[in-house]
Amino acid sequence: MLVPALYRTTMATSPKHPADMSSQPQRAKRQRKTVQPLSEPEDPAHIADLHAAIENSRLENLNYEQPIPEAPVYYPTIEEFADPIKFINSIAPQASQHGICRIVPPEGWRNPTQVDLKSTKLFQTKLQRMSLMQEGRAMGEGQEYGASSYKRMADEFRTNWMNSHYQESMEKGSRHALEIDYWRLIKGASGEDVQVEYGNDLSTEEYGSGFPLRRETDPPLGASTAPFGSDEYYRTCGWNLNNISAWPGSQIRHLTHPIDGINRPWLYLGMLFSSFCWHREDIYLASINYNHVGAAKQWYGIPGSKAQKFTSTMEKLMKLRIKEVPDLEHHITTQINPQVLLSNKIPVCKTTQSAGHFIVTFPQAYHCGFSYGFNCGEAVNFATADWIDHGWQSVHAYRLKFKREVFSFDRLLFTLTYHLDELPVEVCVMLKKHLQRLLEDESHFRTLLFNTGVQDLSSVELPAEGRMSAQIDERLATYDDQRVCSTCQHTCFLSAVCCNCSEQAVSCPKCTDSLCGCPRTNKFLLEWHSIDEIAGTILKVENHIATALAREEAQAQSQAAQVVSLVKSEEGASSASE
Repeated sequence: MLVPALYRTTMATSPKHPADMSSQPQRAKRQRKTVQPLSEPEDPAHIADLHAAIENSRLENLNYEQPIPEAPVYYPTIEEFADPIKFINSIAPQASQHGICRIVPPEGWRNPTQVDLKSTKLFQTKLQRMSLMQEGRAMGEGQEYGASSYKRMADEFRTNWMNSHYQESMEKGSRHALEIDYWRLIKGASGEDVQVEYGNDLSTEEYGSGFPLRRETDPPLGASTAPFGSDEYYRTCGWNLNNISAWPGSQIRHLTHPIDGINRPWLYLGMLFSSFCWHREDIYLASINYNHVGAAKQWYGIPGSKAQKFTSTMEKLMKLRIKEVPDLEHHITTQINPQVLLSNKIPVCKTTQSAGHFIVTFPQAYHCGFSYGFNCGEAVNFATADWIDHGWQSVHAYRLKFKREVFSFDRLLFTLTYHLDELPVEVCVMLKKHLQRLLEDESHFRTLLFNTGVQDLSSVELPAEGRMSAQIDERLATYDDQRVCSTCQHTCFLSAVCCNCSEQAVSCPKCTDSLCGCPRTNKFLLEWHSIDEIAGTILKVENHIATALAREEAQAQSQAAQVVSLVKSEEGASSASE
């Protein structure tokens, strides 16, 4: 929403000034996803689609199962484990081809779990009716529990299930048997109407993290020399999920204001058959999940390179539901059997995460899963070396679906230009490419708008909060929330269009004509960064790339010269001995 802080000018020299909006609510934190129950379609025009849906559902009833390959599992040494971002980047070329991977810490890893499982502090659960999840139906609200009462309920449910289904032979109640039970319940093939409750997306600010928090006296991230397994090690290491988002090498480390589920972990309490449905991470970031204690989780993953294929298949299978709820994917309420995906030529892998193991999901990788019993997990996002390209794709997709970013991707690109020495050369090249795209868009639309009557207010002084910066703190993020395009929901970081007819609406240059029905002559453009400033920033990146490449070339030549010198020295020594 447009507020007075967006620009400083006087009523006498500017277009209509927005009304005082001092009562503007504070910036909303990322919330747990809530959705409304979905109604049944009644339009007769859906009959043809129903026939298509019936044909699609036929795949659900196939009697054979294709084997699902295992996701890769890695066992880093203590030395490799020292830098999580470096290690994950090193395995990414292979692991990302599967979408997910499992990482088993070195022998001796014993994180002292901080979650109080005897706590009576209440949290709201999500009620999951399993037979409706393949239809993409919304989850209702479950009961409130404390950690202790939730564990008691979860343990009782699992005991009852095992006693009622595997009483004659408890050996049949293996993970494989429970996995079969799970997908039969999802499909509704067992005739049982089972409901479970999931304690998901619990803020660690409110309920506490399972990892110990850093102290003010601890060294900066990445600088600690504490021995493996010591108390300081668990507080300061990168595998502590409170630290990894800001670890050196993570491209969101300069996003310093906490966003739940992005750079501040979420906590999860699960039970037998509680589910996390198919989804990919916000802004297509990578994620890391740790199972603190309890039963294992079953994970399924799809490589990010097949994300579009998954989306197309979901749209085909869920055609009716998506007509009712176009953003169904973002509700994270749809569970599709991996066998159906395999039959549609989508590669799927799986892995079982025991307590003490990490799961990494790579950019754009769809993933889902369920629990084998009570457990406590924690998850957060971070950015791998190749994330910028994926982030750009997410912004494009979000604008088409009118979905808002959890933080301004455009602002982050400019923030990274303050830290070029931290970035590999290939990331700088990627960064330059997308900055150039922003420059081309801004140049095109500003010229077009000014030539067709939109007023140019580039001479107006705008607050510093709207400009590029080395860090993105709460104050800057709050300002960004006030300049979100009312049409496509994109954050207007470089410029924004406003109209004299509205005291609140703001638009990105692309959506100018959707802002209102007024002629362009009634509108004006606010500019936080000039075309010259954007071009100057790109030039800075170009110069850095040239310098870095020259330095690498010089190092390569020096190393080659050392090799030649060594060879000649050895040849000379050999000749002398003869």
